[in-house]
Amino acid sequence: MIREIIVPTQNTYLLHLPDNLIGKNVEVIAFSNDDISNSETLVGKTSKRTPEQAIAFYAKNAVNFNNIEKWSREDLYN
Repeated sequence: MIREIIVPTQNTYLLHLPDNLIGKNVEVIAFSNDDISNSETLVGKTSKRTPEQAIAFYAKNAVNFNNIEKWSREDLYN
C-alpha cells in the first residue's frame, strides 16, 4: 500500500508503482483535505455511545402515542 500526501505545484503528477502492484487492480484517489468533512467517522475514528446515551436520545426524541386520537376502520368511511 502506498499513501502519500503531497502539495502539487502543477496539475500533473507522476506516480511510480512498486513491482508487486503490477498486474493488479490499483485504485488511485485524489482529493483535497479541505474537501473532507471534520466528521470523526470519515477519518476512521468512531465515537462509541453508551447505552445510557442511546436511551436518553430515544427518550428525548420519542413520539408519545398516548395523545393520538383512537379511530376505527369505519371512521374512514364516515
